[in-house]
Amino acid sequence: MSNPSSPNVPIAAVDHVPFQKKLAYALGGPVDILSVWVLVSIAYPLFNMELEMRPLYVSIILMSLRLWDGIIDPIMGWVSDNARTRWGRRRPFVLVGAILSAMTYPLIFWFPVGLTPEQNMFWVIGFGILFYTCFTVWAMPYQSMLMEMTPDYNERTRVTEVRGYFQTLAGLVNGWIWWITLRPLFFAADPGTGELVASTANGMRYVSLGISVLILIGGVIPAIFVKERYYESVKLRQNKVKLLDSLQETLSNRAFLILCLFTLFFLLGTAIFDSYGRYVGTYYVLGGDWSKSSVFAGWGTLVYTIFSLMFIPIFRRLSERIGKNKCLGIAVGIVLASASTTWWTFNPDYPWLMLVNTAFIGVGYAGLWLMLPSMQVDIVDYDELKTGERREGSFASIFSWILKFSFCVGFLISGPLIELTGFDAGLEGAQPEAVYHNMRIGYIVIPVVSLIAALALLKLFPINREKAAEIREQLEARRGQV
Repeated sequence: MSNPSSPNVPIAAVDHVPFQKKLAYALGGPVDILSVWVLVSIAYPLFNMELEMRPLYVSIILMSLRLWDGIIDPIMGWVSDNARTRWGRRRPFVLVGAILSAMTYPLIFWFPVGLTPEQNMFWVIGFGILFYTCFTVWAMPYQSMLMEMTPDYNERTRVTEVRGYFQTLAGLVNGWIWWITLRPLFFAADPGTGELVASTANGMRYVSLGISVLILIGGVIPAIFVKERYYESVKLRQNKVKLLDSLQETLSNRAFLILCLFTLFFLLGTAIFDSYGRYVGTYYVLGGDWSKSSVFAGWGTLVYTIFSLMFIPIFRRLSERIGKNKCLGIAVGIVLASASTTWWTFNPDYPWLMLVNTAFIGVGYAGLWLMLPSMQVDIVDYDELKTGERREGSFASIFSWILKFSFCVGFLISGPLIELTGFDAGLEGAQPEAVYHNMRIGYIVIPVVSLIAALALLKLFPINREKAAEIREQLEARRGQV
């Protein structure tokens, strides 16, 4: 009997997900990117550089929202795991969550002009919590859907591949968002002189309205067209699971804990590239020129997107030959090479060299975002074998929080570290040389140490292609095919 998860063996027709279903699911991918990462990407340019909010306050905003995620995500994951409706466990929440998220997203950025930094901070935290509560209603069921689309080891990666293309393209918005908000269309009157000046704050008010439309359209489509493959089996055989019991079982899964810790260290290292690194690029390399830095951020994202799109299919094919674990290890190694060279590539004499690092990051992230979700689904099978339960929502919620928390730990570290270097936003490009030296040391040391730790953890991950095939065979012998 051939192993269906071996390389060069065609995916069985019963395990195949039609392209239109993959496409319907993938169209929700940009919602996840835009809803979470636009705010993260624009936070320091908007709140610190323009509104002169302390970096520490910006860190407080981002961490407050992530801590709220840590409360609400597991609850929503548990709710969707235990839902039993005529439309399924996930689809009703995806529909309602998309509508509520689209309605509440712009409120984050429509704070009144003239508030103090502290008042702005509380406004963003308050309406951010409201939005992310609505977004969680959509996001946890949506992410759980991926784990129910196919039982095949390789087909799971192919579903993730299609979503990866859309998420990568949506990431272009993140990279150009600062530049977009500084266009003349969004100029605002200076309170002191009355002259029209570039304003990220004013630009984000109107950009947020456009993003809310995309959230509504992309968020609703999966609810209408994606089938919950495991639902009938769950409805017939699985009792509802208590919240604390579900969390305890999820957090006792060794493979899941290893993957979470790996993600924490990997994203901690790469978050430094986008937050702390923006200061190194803007002030050390570009002399404090915001306009030029916003252009570099945009071109950097374009380079990232091109290389990521190029390597998504390469990593997918490679994973079918050598397995997901080895592919992920290659991706980490590529990002580690990028982090190790910033001392030389972030050079005021050759500013375009910064894009070399961005290209490496794009390649590495192509492997990361392709492998992580697919490996997470394999863990759900592993958990079902141990517990007899399908708890996609519980795993999706905790892993989603780890993803967001990991990035924001990087931002949290970045704020105090930037202050410790002696950086003063009021000095703009005239920072003392010692400040630049301190910033550059932190920029190379923290990512390298984090990425080495991630590689060490990956060696401990227990599910490879052969183990996944063995788990599937045992599950189907016990509960039949789905």
